[in-house]
Amino acid sequence: MSEGGHGLGLFMAIIFLSGEMAGVGVLALPGSMVDTGPYGLALLIYFTINAMFVGTRLGLCWIMIEEQFPEFKEGCRDPYMVIADKAVGKVGRHITSACIVLTLYGTGCALIVLMSTFMQNILGDVWVGGTSCVWMFIIAALMAPLCWLGTPADFWFVAVGALVSTVVGCVIVMVKEGLDVNDESSCLWTNVTGVPEFPAKHPTPSSPLDFGKAFSSIMFAFAGASTFPTIQADMKDKSQFPKAAVMAMTVLMIIYVPMASVGYFLLGDLLEGSVVDSLCDGPVKVVVEVLFLIHLISAFPILMNPPSQFFEGLLKIPSNFCWQRVVYRTLVIGVLLLLALSLPSFDAILNLIGSSTITALNFVFPPFFYMRLVDKSEKRSMHWGVRLYCWHMMVVGTGGGAMSFYKSVTTIAEDLSNGGNCWSEFF
Repeated sequence: MSEGGHGLGLFMAIIFLSGEMAGVGVLALPGSMVDTGPYGLALLIYFTINAMFVGTRLGLCWIMIEEQFPEFKEGCRDPYMVIADKAVGKVGRHITSACIVLTLYGTGCALIVLMSTFMQNILGDVWVGGTSCVWMFIIAALMAPLCWLGTPADFWFVAVGALVSTVVGCVIVMVKEGLDVNDESSCLWTNVTGVPEFPAKHPTPSSPLDFGKAFSSIMFAFAGASTFPTIQADMKDKSQFPKAAVMAMTVLMIIYVPMASVGYFLLGDLLEGSVVDSLCDGPVKVVVEVLFLIHLISAFPILMNPPSQFFEGLLKIPSNFCWQRVVYRTLVIGVLLLLALSLPSFDAILNLIGSSTITALNFVFPPFFYMRLVDKSEKRSMHWGVRLYCWHMMVVGTGGGAMSFYKSVTTIAEDLSNGGNCWSEFF
């Protein structure tokens, strides 16, 4: 069902945007700040502002599409691809399609890996044989039915659960970090040095490559841009989307900046790839994992929906609920499971897609498409300052993406050389 039966309103659009993005990204942000220090926090705020700009540009792109091509007002299953097509042609559409598929399906792999890790930690004492690799099969089987639903408006209730669980989980994480640091009997003291002197260090960047991990993690934290047009297409008043994007990014900044700051300044180099792994074992950690697990379960079908709608359109699968949709989306989950088993490292998957396709979709394509559509429009014009900012984002996104992509590839190569996959466990 949809809000009011006629599409998403402004408030629900804000909930969808912020709930869909917050969660996976926030877990990696504190650890990504270790090599950058306070400079990484400044980078986070800088890209939050950029994400606001991107969100408004994508919203204006779709408004221009409807102005020039009224037939799309009745509905569209692949709005981002349509924006690319009308802006730069078929080549742009195909490149954008590939990036969206790789981003959202790649994120799906990361979610399967992370959910399986949480399940292993939560139920490890109950089921000793339930390794994270075994849990991946169970998670995939449970997620498939949720992905059979249609558009975001069909499962609006999921977005509410995603956002609430993330906010509560973040608050508990920050409180728990403070308690662990000040408790000399906690694992942070006894397991590391065995002496009453807290060992946390706060390194500063020694080379530009140190910013690579922070850049890709921040990009991943704003990975939802590729789903923006899909959510806008489900709104009652699509002209309200730029406002929804700005407000959603404000919500994310309120979550992201404190989480990254508290984690870095309290734990320093003790931070793990996922901030949850940095907490001492106990009931509080289990509660946090359960809350973030709720978010991941909630966000998974939202992320899987855009590429599924796109391929279903190509395969002529009916837009209503049908057996063809069930078969196709179940097969997709199966493929993602195989990929997750091959590279079960949350960090590795996050950094790879964060530095490549997410960077392109979030910070390179939107300003470029916006400039192209404005130049083609007879009704709209652009201030030279806005155009300059668009070019600045394209340059920063391309340069930063290339640097962090190199960093992520070298990290993955090290993981694979050490046998870091489930096949080595099974065989």
